[in-house]
Amino acid sequence: MGKILHPMRNSFLSLLIIFLIVLLAGCGQQNDIFRYHHIPNGRWSSDQTLVFIFDSISDKGDAYRVDIELSFSDFYPYRNLYLTVGRNLNDSVMRLDTLQFALAEANGKWLGSSAGRLHQITLPYLQHVRFDSGKTVRFTIQQAMTDNPLKGIEKVGIRISGE
Repeated sequence: MGKILHPMRNSFLSLLIIFLIVLLAGCGQQNDIFRYHHIPNGRWSSDQTLVFIFDSISDKGDAYRVDIELSFSDFYPYRNLYLTVGRNLNDSVMRLDTLQFALAEANGKWLGSSAGRLHQITLPYLQHVRFDSGKTVRFTIQQAMTDNPLKGIEKVGIRISGE
């Protein structure tokens, strides 16, 4: 007879595996800068704006890419996700983008990597970005779905990496 694992233990092990994968994947990339926000109870309210501030970006004139990192569970009810993303890169003006990202294939198979009921996906946002020396860069992210709160989103992050 098969062994039955406790659901809480499965969730913890899945989260630990995803954390280790992300940690190991970033070991060889010294130019990567990460900021994450945990979404309490996997319920993201539409009025909850996540703010990401970066003040230690190289001033060498290098080009960077900006990605949105997303962790979500099987409780997420849709194949796509709409986000409103704000950014002020090289001036004081906050520019807003409304973006749609696919999280699953047409047959329902989740994109990205999975461990148990948790899934991790990198969503490309900006490429070939150059930052002004000594300038603080700010990003904001809000969910733009009709559900409020939106269930199943566990963590949202921004990763800036050298190209």
